Amino acid sequence: MNNYASSSMNMNEYAGTSMHRAGSSRPVGSRFGPAATIRNQEQVEPWDQISEEHRNEINDCFHLFDMNKDDQLDFSEFRYALQALGFSHLSRADLISAFKSAAHARANWTPLPTLPNQPPPSSTPGVVDLRLSREGFQALAAKYVAGRDPREELLKTFGLFDKGGRGVVTVDDLRAVVKELGEDVPDAELHSMIDQFDVEGKGGVSREEFLGIFLDR
Repeated sequence: MNNYASSSMNMNEYAGTSMHRAGSSRPVGSRFGPAATIRNQEQVEPWDQISEEHRNEINDCFHLFDMNKDDQLDFSEFRYALQALGFSHLSRADLISAFKSAAHARANWTPLPTLPNQPPPSSTPGVVDLRLSREGFQALAAKYVAGRDPREELLKTFGLFDKGGRGVVTVDDLRAVVKELGEDVPDAELHSMIDQFDVEGKGGVSREEFLGIFLDR
């Protein structure tokens, strides 16, 4: 294996591991493996497009917000679960539309009785009477995750490396990350990783160069 390939794999490994240690409870590994590679995947189901770590996150959120443990979510639980996955920007109208597209009527739901001098009740369940199955949540959440710009997550990872907030990851930054992860990596290898991707010879890897390590161009 040539030095470039070896350095790319090492940087990828540390990026994935750093994200894991920063807040994930799942096994160490990169989000940017084959399942998350940026390619044209229009013919693939969203659940199959996302990484195993993302699938685990979705399942963890389902279990966490299924408050009464009936293996389904009401609308409030669904909304908070998506927020926990990082989709707090979605409008309520969009959330309701997505929820209604995949949810089903709760068990034992029946239309309200007709009362004199009152408008006729709806013959279909409202949002409060709908429930979303585990499979329904997986499908919806995977669609949102698969549609997310991967550069956003990569730039967040870059921020974990860029300890000084200078916009450049240096050997010192990489050494600090490796130390936090409890790894024992020779300085020569750290310098090699930086040198391979420091195209401009400025002593560190910029945001653009960092993105280039992971994204197909």
